[in-house]
Amino acid sequence: MKQQHVDYQVVPYPKIRRFLAIELRSSHHTPMIHGLIEVDVSKARAHLREYKAHTGEALSFTAFLIACLAQAVEEHKAVQAMRKGRKHLLLFEDVDVYLPIEHDVAGQKQPMPYILRAANRKTVCEIHREIRAAQVRGVTKDVMRFQSLPTLLFQPYLWIFTWVGRTHPRLWKKAVGTVGITAVGMFGNSACWGIPPAFHW
Repeated sequence: MKQQHVDYQVVPYPKIRRFLAIELRSSHHTPMIHGLIEVDVSKARAHLREYKAHTGEALSFTAFLIACLAQAVEEHKAVQAMRKGRKHLLLFEDVDVYLPIEHDVAGQKQPMPYILRAANRKTVCEIHREIRAAQVRGVTKDVMRFQSLPTLLFQPYLWIFTWVGRTHPRLWKKAVGTVGITAVGMFGNSACWGIPPAFHW
């Protein structure tokens, strides 16, 4: 419930955002290397505008980025390798991309997880249409069940979930995909992307 004051207001802190905050903190121990590059995308933008002029359909730049990411991973599958125990790695054929998609939950806009399966075998058009379909689809039952999880159990849940993922990488892939991308531009008017924490260990 909102509480209105003269110089500020108190609003609910959604459970899904509290979980994401704990999830981000839990990943801080993971060794990561960040690399920032600048790329000229004027030709890609021009191609998307040309496609819209010919078909009337405006493809999202996020879909284009996901297609590029999936093809890059397709050529170097080792970057999405997952450990199976201490002595083995699993190299998956499919590139499953984790991305947050905005949904309306109890009157508030919340980022909800979505896994775009086998993105390496889909065109930009197919990826764009799948994202658009996911945006209007209702929140999944799995997410609703998660909403009923007490906040105090978030940290133990993440610890157990990570432990299970180390033992059963296929379950991990099913739950969070093999790579991730965060399109901040999907949640406002800006065009930018964030670097998500590594899901690997």
